[in-house]
Amino acid sequence: MRLTVVAIALGLVALASGAYYPASQPVTGVKYADKDFLFKQKFFFEVLRNIHLPLQFEEYFPYTKSYITDESKYVNFQEVVEFFNYYKAGFLGKGELFSIYNQEYMKQTYLLFTFFYTHKNVVCATVDILLGVLPAVYEIYPYYFFNTDLIHSVTFRKLYDQKFGFVSNGKYNVVYSNYTALYPVEYYGEDKLSYFTEDIGLNAYYYYFMMDYPYFVGTDKFNLYKDRRGELYMYMYQQLIARYYLERQVNFMGPIEEFDYDFPIKTGYWSKLSYYNGIPFFVRNDYYSVSKDFYYQVNLLKDYEMRIRQVIDKGYYYAQDGSKIDLRQPESVEYVGNMIFANPDSVDKDYFGFLEVVARNVYSGGAKFAKFFPSALMHFETSMRDPFFYQLYNRFLTFYYQFKSYLKPYTYEELYFKGVEIKSVMFDKLLTYFEYYDSDVSNVIPLKASGEKFFDFSVFARQKRINHKPFSYTMDVHSEFAGKGVVRVYMGPKFYDFKQLQYLKKYFVEVDQYLYDFVTGKNTIVRNSRDFYYSVRDRTTYTELYKKIMTAYNGGEKFVLDNSEAHCGFPDRLLLPKGLPSGYEMTFYFIVTPYYAPKVQQFSTYDYTYSCGVGSGSKYIDDLPFGYPFDRDIDFSYFYTKNMYFKDVLIFHSDEFKANLSY
Repeated sequence: MRLTVVAIALGLVALASGAYYPASQPVTGVKYADKDFLFKQKFFFEVLRNIHLPLQFEEYFPYTKSYITDESKYVNFQEVVEFFNYYKAGFLGKGELFSIYNQEYMKQTYLLFTFFYTHKNVVCATVDILLGVLPAVYEIYPYYFFNTDLIHSVTFRKLYDQKFGFVSNGKYNVVYSNYTALYPVEYYGEDKLSYFTEDIGLNAYYYYFMMDYPYFVGTDKFNLYKDRRGELYMYMYQQLIARYYLERQVNFMGPIEEFDYDFPIKTGYWSKLSYYNGIPFFVRNDYYSVSKDFYYQVNLLKDYEMRIRQVIDKGYYYAQDGSKIDLRQPESVEYVGNMIFANPDSVDKDYFGFLEVVARNVYSGGAKFAKFFPSALMHFETSMRDPFFYQLYNRFLTFYYQFKSYLKPYTYEELYFKGVEIKSVMFDKLLTYFEYYDSDVSNVIPLKASGEKFFDFSVFARQKRINHKPFSYTMDVHSEFAGKGVVRVYMGPKFYDFKQLQYLKKYFVEVDQYLYDFVTGKNTIVRNSRDFYYSVRDRTTYTELYKKIMTAYNGGEKFVLDNSEAHCGFPDRLLLPKGLPSGYEMTFYFIVTPYYAPKVQQFSTYDYTYSCGVGSGSKYIDDLPFGYPFDRDIDFSYFYTKNMYFKDVLIFHSDEFKANLSY
């Protein structure tokens, strides 16, 4: 749908401009939104309400009458000309389905994105607005996060109860939402993980990452290479696969299913999602085989993989400008990441191909289905619901491990932190549980009746989800020096032979990282899970945020600009995999390293209190590789140094159901 293209393009402009990135240091001072900022915030919240319908707010009608063609209004008018030429040739028509992995629609999105971004006023507005907040994506597009039966239930309730959804109805504005697993479909055990793979917070996390670093946007716009983009991309997937693996283990499901291009895909997927116009998402049957009409794309995938593997094995590559890239250097991980995912920063994306784009299309039924019935794999928002997503990216990560296998193991000197010894680590009891949680899905109901006001209306989807009690650990460290060090904390599977770590290290998830000022002698560090570096808490609902904005806009309580509406962190309630009533044993790994200052000091080029810093080059605490020291093969003759510590911990699960409700 054309409006969807517009919404995606606006979102890319906005996300590229900011939103919070987790900070490893305390935020000082309070910042408040001014009147101009609040107007822009109000505008975004209102135009995103019922995004699939015609605009309902009359005050914005004058802005929709015509495009601005004044060359002086744009930073790069050539991009405006390119957009208009393409637009005249035909954009995605109203009523058609959109997918970001359709090459034609991706091109339209990119052109519209550049058209918005090059306008001087839009640049200013989006930089301002996304230093604030947007509604959570699952409340803008509930169709991509909640099953069709929930959407129908909400709609029918409104049909027979005209007052349903209005604030005065209070507790009656709730419809219960199920996971796909509750339907009689055989997923070969994958249904056990629906609470995790269909979690709206997890899927939103992936969506926001992909919007911050879209595969079709390169250095010409945001200098994404400054954020070690290729390495970051692969590390993000490695961490997602590791986290998924841990959830599989606690459910006794075994390793991630492997697949071969020449054989049927064992695990089908029926998402139970439908688009706004009622068309269901594509269903992949069990033992799915690629149609012979599209098998040429399977051959393409094989060719792309062969080229990437050959280049990694060879150890070098000549770029188009004739320069030689040495793939035996640790920093070349950047080239490998860009090469695998074929973003515009790749040295030669035409040669190494478009692995993930082609693969997603192939296993979504090929072009005839991917265009008219896009599957869950064809959207950022829904990819993680499909078990094949994990199988596919687990395969792609073999290139990452192949590259790393050629790097020498870290030396004793690279692992040891002289004079620093971790003496002990003690944990609180780790306890997971299920709870009910309410999400605002008011956007599924179009309001157009006389006298109805959009934000007097609220409907909540109440869904079971996994959570855990906040916990702390206490670490005692003896130091012979006073100065800065960096603490990294990983969580992974329990092992019974130390050498098993060679295989299991890729399934360790980095849960925390922080800078610490050590003093001479004993250092006692108490760290709460609420403060972990990579995680963020629940978002405020669409309606509540809008009310806060309007209260401030009308002269009431001020609207605080802070990190409370974070979008680029992992949900903190998913830090731990589900435990067992009797306890499930996991291993935590701690390492303290010297402080290796990054090339650009952290937070030095953006305001970390409410910005992601995408493209800033100053997001990271230090300059060590992502995943250090588990990112290379281990030499066990000296690996376990005094500045490391392994701790086996039991994770318990309570069957007592808890509520986390709006009312």
